[in-house]
Amino acid sequence: MGGDVGPPVTVPAALAVLATHQPLHLTLVGDEQQITPLLASVSASHAERIEIVHTSVAISSHARPDSVLRGNRDSSMFIAVDRLRQGLADACVSAGNTGALLMAGRHLLEAIPGIDKPAIMATLPATRAGGYSYLLDVGANVSNTAAELYQFALMGAVLAASLSDRPHARVALLNIGAEANKGTPEIREAAALLADNPDVNYIGFIEGNQLFDGVADVIVCDGFTGNITIKTSAGAVKVLQRQLSASIRSSWYHRLLGLLAGPLLRDIRKNLNPSRYNGATLVGLRGIIVKSHGHALQDGFERAINHAIKQIEDDVPALIAGKMQR
Repeated sequence: MGGDVGPPVTVPAALAVLATHQPLHLTLVGDEQQITPLLASVSASHAERIEIVHTSVAISSHARPDSVLRGNRDSSMFIAVDRLRQGLADACVSAGNTGALLMAGRHLLEAIPGIDKPAIMATLPATRAGGYSYLLDVGANVSNTAAELYQFALMGAVLAASLSDRPHARVALLNIGAEANKGTPEIREAAALLADNPDVNYIGFIEGNQLFDGVADVIVCDGFTGNITIKTSAGAVKVLQRQLSASIRSSWYHRLLGLLAGPLLRDIRKNLNPSRYNGATLVGLRGIIVKSHGHALQDGFERAINHAIKQIEDDVPALIAGKMQR
């Protein structure tokens, strides 16, 4: 029940998803005094599928990630992930501190056999039918070996197939050039490993200017590069939106054009809305953890929950384990 706004966003989002998924049962972990008033209008049939686990302890967005282990094991985040470990939940969705969530996941959940490190996989807009690509790792690790990049590619292909129904997801490595001799030794070695695996639809290297072209369904990089990439992309979208708004307000003529182009501008804003791409998955652990952006609104948090539900239905950790075993 974390995030910048907390229960006023997360609870209505959870209830909206509950209404559209009949088998779904929710456990809301957080301050009962904040949660209960938001459930006042819930029907009796829906209330039967809701459990509240009370704790008033929360991890702030500015807290050190290891604080979730050192002194905050009674925090909502630690309790939620621990319920996943105990088999009391099938997935955990949180809008809280990313580093603390990663720390709790690594501490409480075992890695899938064959996976050395988990990764965080985020959704990117893409200019093609379907509209999405996936990027990993976006911050679970600072640096990665060739073997880890290879593992990220396998996991990303499985998750992309689940989330977007692309059984033959195209996998690419993010690099500084498309030529075979470009990039670090780790990237070139990972490319060789992927090229030798017939189970992976590996298409080669792509550069940063191709991220949003839709040429690849899954784009793999180390966590340092991925984190900078995803945050730079979000910043670029904000600049574009501000410049567009400033241009429309700059003169009466531009304001008139803005009115005439209203439907087009609304469509562009809709497609660039971060809520459409909310919900990053911590992949590689024996459990499903989905991280919502801290400032996501209700529709964005709903999307994160739906991400988790789709992975539960497909049992993504088991699919990844099977692929690693093969």
